[in-house]
Amino acid sequence: MLLTTDSVVRRWPDRNGRALRYALVMDGAPRDYAPRMADAARDAFSAWQARGAGMTFVELPDTAGAEITVRWVDHFDADRVGQTDLAWDQRGHVRHAAITLAVRASSGPPLGDAALLGVAIHETGPALGLPHSAESDDVMYPATQVDVLSMRDALTAQLLYRLPPGSLKEPPARP
Repeated sequence: MLLTTDSVVRRWPDRNGRALRYALVMDGAPRDYAPRMADAARDAFSAWQARGAGMTFVELPDTAGAEITVRWVDHFDADRVGQTDLAWDQRGHVRHAAITLAVRASSGPPLGDAALLGVAIHETGPALGLPHSAESDDVMYPATQVDVLSMRDALTAQLLYRLPPGSLKEPPARP
């Protein structure tokens, strides 16, 4: 995990029991967007909550106050079906995550329900601060082909949230 992040832990600050707030953004959704796609995103948060690092999630009705936003596009020009962009501070605390999910592969065909769920679960991982996995049976594998979190995915998330955020090469920054 630390090899791919240059020994820098990026994760949400300790929540003290507070849920991460997310919003599903339907404005500007592509023509082929369907409500089942929002359900896949909700199911992804539920999957991480059930097997993750003790994180809980709550859906907000709009983006005001949302820490994670989820949007849909028709497709990406590159060979991908999802992308997560993180914003973090100099101490390694994640401040915002923006997940973008495609409804079609870059080659054109629509994604099936299992693929939509797998991509949503995968992209939620980086939103939590997780790097990619080298194991193809993990949902965090770069070209995930599964729609269920592996035990390794869950344990990696648990480990991530036991580590202090920031560089493991330098002493922790003072608050």
